[in-house]
Amino acid sequence: MAKENKKFMLLSAIGIIMVIDAHTWGAFGILTNYFPFNSFFMPMFVFISGYFNKIDQNTDLSKYTIKKFKTLMLPYFGISIPAIFIDWLLKIFKTGTIPPLSFNYFLRSCGKVFTSGIINDIVSPMWFVPMLFSVQIIYALLKKALYKQWNSKTILIFFLTLHIYIVWYVKEYGVATYKLFLFKIIFFIPFIELGIIYRNVLEEKLKKISPILLLSCLLLINMIRTMIMPSSYDIAFNSLFELSGFSSPYPITPMISSIIGILFWLEIIEMIGSPLYGNRIINYISDNTFFIMGFHIIMFNLLNCILFIINKFIELPGFDIETFQGSNWYRWEHFPQFRYAYFLVGLFGSLALKQIYNRFIKKPVAGRMKVSAPAKQS
Repeated sequence: MAKENKKFMLLSAIGIIMVIDAHTWGAFGILTNYFPFNSFFMPMFVFISGYFNKIDQNTDLSKYTIKKFKTLMLPYFGISIPAIFIDWLLKIFKTGTIPPLSFNYFLRSCGKVFTSGIINDIVSPMWFVPMLFSVQIIYALLKKALYKQWNSKTILIFFLTLHIYIVWYVKEYGVATYKLFLFKIIFFIPFIELGIIYRNVLEEKLKKISPILLLSCLLLINMIRTMIMPSSYDIAFNSLFELSGFSSPYPITPMISSIIGILFWLEIIEMIGSPLYGNRIINYISDNTFFIMGFHIIMFNLLNCILFIINKFIELPGFDIETFQGSNWYRWEHFPQFRYAYFLVGLFGSLALKQIYNRFIKKPVAGRMKVSAPAKQS
């Protein structure tokens, strides 16, 4: 996908960089005063998948489901299940004790796949994957069943209505655990259709408008919108994976925030992105967004372990050992500039780990399979 469409290659790379930046409490905070990351970057990934969605009446749903399971859920389990043991080993290192790791704990963790989506806190950003898989499959089932009656604009209005209702409902009543996954699907499914409408209708039309004019309009809309909010950051769920922390009085707010943020960055790329289209680092980041999503919190923790060792010999001012031992989300922030170290370790540490995986696991396994294939045929 990324190699075929350079604009969306860059958009997906920017998206995963924003995820890491948000998880380092805004090391760079690129334009977050105007477009807070959490207001649009997860919907943006669904929007990207919608842009490349080609479901039609000829789609084989069984093959499509198997393909999506292989590309989404297998890597999800391949990262999340080992993370249980990685977290266990890190706890041993952090505390000097051996915490229990029972089979029941393992089963309970795996049972969260289709609720919160978080098998283990150390890979909590992976909550997004089961939701994306389910959104894509449900969308495919609906479109296949209703293909002759399918009208993108009508369907989008239907999806948007459900989306707004869910936001209102969650704000008013909260959401029980057993409803959470369904609610997240309803929240995100409009972005599939929005991606398709952008591809089929808007992309070429927007190219006829001056990028400066369009960006100015988006900034103006965003300025007016934030001015009428109780707080400029009350524009999205603080915790999207559990649909909580939404304080805006307007249930349409998350959708508007997402559309404005996505269009803004698409126009930025249209205007100044072309010099980066051939950049090898950007291309590699784009090709490995899944791996980065899964491993950057682990990389943060490995950096914390190094700081913990250093702290035994040279006391680091403000290093909170108790919080370090009890939370995978601890960041040493005595020096605010140290956020950049977390960001770089989260991004490039994950990419380095992917290189190690490719060289010592993926390639040898693929090589053995090629060698064994002729013997199998004979």
